Amino acid sequence: MSPIKQQLHKLIDNCDDEFILEETRAFLENSSSSKDWWDELSEEDKSLVMESEVQYEKGDFISHSQLMQQFEAWKKK
Repeated sequence: MSPIKQQLHKLIDNCDDEFILEETRAFLENSSSSKDWWDELSEEDKSLVMESEVQYEKGDFISHSQLMQQFEAWKKK
């Protein structure tokens, strides 16, 4: 057994938090599926994602903090 698997087994064995255990189980079950989120998108959504990548590469975006500043200014109007 690999060292990482041994560490994970130990962590799981020592965990008593049912929520964490359930979330971990769900994550591991989902990660073993061969589905790729990209394949589940519609053609329209794929096009929008690709368009947003092009915009990002051109620098045509604003940061989260800039957006929040604009939002705060808008709320004051």
